Amino acid sequence: MADDFFQYNGPAPAPEPEPTAVPVALPRLLAELGDADWAHLIGFMARRRYPAGAVIVAPGQVAPALVFVASGRLRVTVPGQRPESRGDGEVAGLLGFLDAAPAAAEVVAETEVDLLMLTPQALQQLGAWQPRIALALLRDLAAQVALRLRRLQPAD
Repeated sequence: MADDFFQYNGPAPAPEPEPTAVPVALPRLLAELGDADWAHLIGFMARRRYPAGAVIVAPGQVAPALVFVASGRLRVTVPGQRPESRGDGEVAGLLGFLDAAPAAAEVVAETEVDLLMLTPQALQQLGAWQPRIALALLRDLAAQVALRLRRLQPAD
């Protein structure tokens, strides 16, 4: 059966940790979320650690996960553009998360990094169990895309 928003199969969300136990900096992306909300969101994410120099996403790779940097630094290189550095509380993989298209960018760990990864399937579960948090995330992702589009528009 195809995944859909109301399908509740699969693992139940992680038990709610103590609000003070949230082990990451609050990303600028979801600055309005409190510690308890972050604890819920983190329960839907996979944690991954990579050594410095590791390629997280290679150009052409389909990696439809939104990546939150819990600690460390990533270098995001898009052909024809200057590389960008992403650190604690920032995200990578926004476009691939939204459209599941192959990545144009290369994402490499500049330092040892701890990442939290949210897949589209986990977002569906989050939407079923914590719709307010999922809506806040989607609203902020849309704002990020709109900001990128505005930067491409010529000045009036």
